[in-house]
Amino acid sequence: MSSGSHLRRIILVIIIAAALVRFAGLDKLPSALNRDEAAIGWNAYSLLQTGKDEHGAAWPLNFKSIGDYKMPGYIYATILPVKLFGLNDFSIRFWSALSGVAAVAAVYLITNSLVAATLMSFNPWAIFYSRIGFEANLALSLFLVGLWLLLKKRWGGYLFWLLSGLTYSSSLIFIPLFFAAVMIWLKPKIIPSILFIAAFGFMFVSLWAVSAQKANVTVFSDPATIDYYNQTRTAVYDKNPLLARTVWNKYVYFGRVIGTNYLKSFSPRFLLTTGGGHPWQQIPNMGYFYLAEILLAVMGLVYLFKTKHPWRWWLLVWLLLAPLASAITIDAPHATRSLYLLPVIIILASFAAAPIASAKGALPKILVGLYLINFVYFGYQYLVNYPRFYRTNLPVGLKEAIKFVQSQNITGPVYLTGIHDSNYLYPLVYTGFDPSVFQEKSLWTEPDTAGLSHAYQFGQFTIVDDLVDVVNPEALILPKQLFYPKVTTYAFGNYRVILWQSREWLKPSIENQ
Repeated sequence: MSSGSHLRRIILVIIIAAALVRFAGLDKLPSALNRDEAAIGWNAYSLLQTGKDEHGAAWPLNFKSIGDYKMPGYIYATILPVKLFGLNDFSIRFWSALSGVAAVAAVYLITNSLVAATLMSFNPWAIFYSRIGFEANLALSLFLVGLWLLLKKRWGGYLFWLLSGLTYSSSLIFIPLFFAAVMIWLKPKIIPSILFIAAFGFMFVSLWAVSAQKANVTVFSDPATIDYYNQTRTAVYDKNPLLARTVWNKYVYFGRVIGTNYLKSFSPRFLLTTGGGHPWQQIPNMGYFYLAEILLAVMGLVYLFKTKHPWRWWLLVWLLLAPLASAITIDAPHATRSLYLLPVIIILASFAAAPIASAKGALPKILVGLYLINFVYFGYQYLVNYPRFYRTNLPVGLKEAIKFVQSQNITGPVYLTGIHDSNYLYPLVYTGFDPSVFQEKSLWTEPDTAGLSHAYQFGQFTIVDDLVDVVNPEALILPKQLFYPKVTTYAFGNYRVILWQSREWLKPSIENQ
């Protein structure tokens, strides 16, 4: 067997392994969709059935949804799996899982390194994000494929970068900065580059509604940050006007805030022990890399500069630019907005593999042993502790509760609590509600201070804040921790279903609100 054939067999095994850990039980772990996933699935289904989104906009470039204005890439891509497999959890997560596999292949093609492909296959961040419908995961995969093509002087890679920009908002920041910084190494042709810049600029302007809404989460628009700056600067100015104009001007102040946020993305807490603060993005009791990977990445970076590797500068630029989209937001470090860190750290780690493998002594065995211990620990946290963890952060059991109510052939009013949790999306997804009826007849709340609004009535479903708003129900779906009288209930995870038997059960519930 030739060495080339043997190499192809190995990379095929790695890719198959990557696919298994991403697709196996994809609809069951996590066992509940978050509201972004539900919104993606519902809008894709609505487009498939009517050519319009949930608000009746025909084939939009940005999706209003609950008022958070989602990017179009993942939603349009999801039309295909919804068509093939139906509207369900698997279809909604399909592209993220496939993107995780494609990222493994792309990292191998970029580096020609089996180590890089293996590390990408089993990295906790890569696996975790591939099993949830994250738009950022598809955007990252598109970027990597585009980068590989551009490194091969195939200018069609620009098309993948444009698609990445249409998929997740962080790409609108990272890709143009990365492109500007690495042009000297890519040595692109002038005409394709000009066309790319023009197309990307037009796309950015066209997606202004998305960009403007995302501005609400930046440090520049955060009321608490602005209020602290104004009060502190006023106090400093009263004592020392010169100090206020120099050290406490807005440019220096916000620069410090962004700098602090930026450094958080490289902290051991974020990378190794805790991860980001958003509960949808956390792996219990760990960060997003194994300790062995970070040690290898540091050694790989040193190796690149020590040997004056031709890739050293543009990989360093990639590493430094990756956290910027997260750094300007109020909830930094943010795992999704920092996802461009993932492949560059993996690639840096792979460069340390060859010199370490040839090193004498115990170092290679120690690193391999440490990696295996890290992997087993991640497996335990993800398969055992993570299902317990997300029960408090995701609507576990709501799908089953809705399907149970649907199986009872109920024709009267069905009430569900949780208006401001966007719970309206779950009956839409799990009953396959007619999108045209929803577009025409759904009732929505007024936008809140963040500009978000939620549907609260469509068909037989009404979403309420509490039981006071329930009128003549035939079924009620509510969290199990809410008070309810001693009547027959049906338990589904975090939810209970009460079927109408006598209206007398409702009165004591209201009195105990």
